[in-house]
Amino acid sequence: MSDNDTVAKLKRSRFFSNMQAEDLEEVAKICREVELPQRTVIFEEYDRAKEVYIILSGQVSLAICEPKQSCRQIAIVGDGDLVGWSSLLGRTRLSDTASTLTPVKALVFDGSELSKFCNDHPSFGFEFMRQAASAMALRLSGTRLQLLEMCGSRLPLSGIQLESD
Repeated sequence: MSDNDTVAKLKRSRFFSNMQAEDLEEVAKICREVELPQRTVIFEEYDRAKEVYIILSGQVSLAICEPKQSCRQIAIVGDGDLVGWSSLLGRTRLSDTASTLTPVKALVFDGSELSKFCNDHPSFGFEFMRQAASAMALRLSGTRLQLLEMCGSRLPLSGIQLESD
C-alpha cells in the first residue's frame, strides 16, 4: 500500500477527520494496514502493550477474561475506533482481549513511534489524544451501564433528589 493510499484511508477515518493533511502524510509513514479474518485474536489481556490499531472496517469484540475460565464481552467497536491504546499511556500491559467478529481491516501503529510523533507534533498530538480520550470515555460509559445492569440496586427517585435552596 502506498503512502497516498494510507493518507486517503486516514482522511476517511472518523478518528483522524479533524487532523491536518500534512500531519496525516507524515503519520502515514509509521503505520501499516492489516487484514484480519473473522474470529482472529488481535491481542490478549496482559499481553505486552506495543501496537495501536485504528479499525478501518469490520467489528472487534473487547472482552475481559478470568484466568482459565470465561471471558465477558465489554464492548464491540468498529469503523474509526481506536483499539490497544495502552502503549500510548505508558502502560506496559494490555487490559483486555480484542478479537474480530467479522473480517477486519485496520491501520497498525507501533505505540512508541506514534507516541513520539504525538510529542514531536503537538497540534496533531493534542487532537489525537483528544480523540483517544473520547474513545475511552465512551468505553467507560458503556462499561458503567453494564455494571448498573449487573449489580446496581434500584432506589426511589426521591431518595436521590437534592434539596433546593
